[in-house]
Amino acid sequence: MGMCAVKTSEIINQVCTRVGVAKSELAKRMGVYPSSLYRKIARESMTLEELQECLDALGVMMEMEFYYPDGQTYSSQENNKLVRERLGLVETELEAANRKEAFHQQSLRELRTELNSAVGYLELSDRQGVRVEDYLAKLRAILKSMEGTITCALGETLEEEPTNVDARRLETLRGRHILLVDDNNLNRDILKEVLEYHGLTVDEACNGYEVLAAVQAKEPGYYFCILMDIEMPMMDGFEATMRIRKLNNRIRANTPIIALTANAVAEYRKKGSAVGMDGYLVKPVHSMRLLATLAKLA
Repeated sequence: MGMCAVKTSEIINQVCTRVGVAKSELAKRMGVYPSSLYRKIARESMTLEELQECLDALGVMMEMEFYYPDGQTYSSQENNKLVRERLGLVETELEAANRKEAFHQQSLRELRTELNSAVGYLELSDRQGVRVEDYLAKLRAILKSMEGTITCALGETLEEEPTNVDARRLETLRGRHILLVDDNNLNRDILKEVLEYHGLTVDEACNGYEVLAAVQAKEPGYYFCILMDIEMPMMDGFEATMRIRKLNNRIRANTPIIALTANAVAEYRKKGSAVGMDGYLVKPVHSMRLLATLAKLA
């Protein structure tokens, strides 16, 4: 089947004559200078999109035939339907790929949390025996080795962990009240033990609603800092932070809030800063990094 080529000038002239609209009026409807439209028509330099704009301005629908390499022929309406179906298939495939990527990322975060939990429990155990110390050293080496791989896979930046904190700065933390927020019981147990060992008093919360209730139940300034998990049920850490910042009492509203999350991507850091968080710690958090961050607030 051959294809008959029709010049754009012929199409526009025929349509303008049929609907009774002068080309100068067409240019006005399109918001262009008549001379510009005349040149495009005379030179046959008008693109298919520009031709469609002309027809749209005239209130005319253009019906065309599309020829595919396999010999199939479709009208413009059939072609549009076919294109939409193919785009829908592509969108479905992209959605599936995104779900797969999200699954892998979540699996890596869970693996990292499990490894950290194993190390944390050994830190809390009786480490007098040589075998336990050796086992702990091996687990630390494994965690350090895997952390680089996991961080790279998640597209994050691996930060150097501090080895110690000045003893005088640690002393300033003694007697301070901390609100520890995390929906994972194991994470809270480990961090609570570390904080209490260094003289802090720790209250706990599992979600954003419990955070708000705890902050408003205590007198203003009671909490030295809130360690806020991000991904929690009912109300996440971002929402809880925004609500705290909007409290009427300015002392409560300005309580320092440090994000504590397994997600280290830049977007999370930016969002945390935007809602009013004062710092950002990535789980599993090294105890020295946690204490160094808190010491800066003292």
